[in-house]
Amino acid sequence: MPYKNFISFTDLGRVNQQEINYEDKFLQNSSETPCEITFQFEEYIKYKPQQKYTINKKFLEWFIGFVEGDGSFIISKNKIYFDITQNLQDVQVLYYIKKELGFGKILIRNEPKRNVAVFYVTSEDNFYRLIKIFNGNLCTRYKKEQFYRWLITFNNQYKKDIKFNDRIVRPSLKTSWLSGFIDAEGCFMARVKNCKTSKLKKAPHLCFSITQKQPDILIIIRYLFLGKTEKNIRHDKSWNGWELHISSFKKLILIRKYINSSKLKTKKHISYLRWCKIHDMILNKEHLNPIGLDKITLLSTKVNNHLES
Repeated sequence: MPYKNFISFTDLGRVNQQEINYEDKFLQNSSETPCEITFQFEEYIKYKPQQKYTINKKFLEWFIGFVEGDGSFIISKNKIYFDITQNLQDVQVLYYIKKELGFGKILIRNEPKRNVAVFYVTSEDNFYRLIKIFNGNLCTRYKKEQFYRWLITFNNQYKKDIKFNDRIVRPSLKTSWLSGFIDAEGCFMARVKNCKTSKLKKAPHLCFSITQKQPDILIIIRYLFLGKTEKNIRHDKSWNGWELHISSFKKLILIRKYINSSKLKTKKHISYLRWCKIHDMILNKEHLNPIGLDKITLLSTKVNNHLES
């Protein structure tokens, strides 16, 4: 049985109306902006590995966000597993996670269409440490549901009675959670498209986006950058998912300000830097002359080149 606050979005109707209904419900007990409830690591500090003299709170915030996007709380044959799988090009982020946590293992796995690296955790002690990190610190409803089932299986497997903590934690521009989530689920896009109103008949288009199967966390992230609005989240019928998209050149400045303060850890940072270069050129109005527009056209093709296999 799902935990009591889990909500399924598979049966929602029209996009705007379901956003309004959900946002009103989510914010009904708050003021004009969602209140910030910070992450708590006091319990984890008591059980961190002995070789770790201190904990890096910013890393742990980032790690939770990254896991909520790319991590898996797995149950198989009444046993629990935990892993994070990345393209082999991003294996360095898994070694970074292992170093900061002080536990875990990394496996290189050859697959038919791509080579991947997997960070995974074994042993009751390390599972217990993960519980101390995640229990009461998760932001997304779908990952809470997954963790809830995983925790029940942990209790059954190891004869424990750890209670699920359904504490509400919300993303904030003051923590690194969103940076981790962007590393996992964010995308930086650039292209030059036809434009009838431009003298050059073409204009650059920049976009930052995050996709999810459920819209709840996207509504909260949207609030951080855009305030209360019914725009910028759309439903994609092709895969029955949701996308938060921001393309306003002025609003993209806010995203850059946040990422510059809470830096990305994966090679998505390379995409981000290339994307920023184009954004700077646009802010400097270089796209209004043919030479500048040609440079932007070339740079746009390279924004995500490093992600190609």
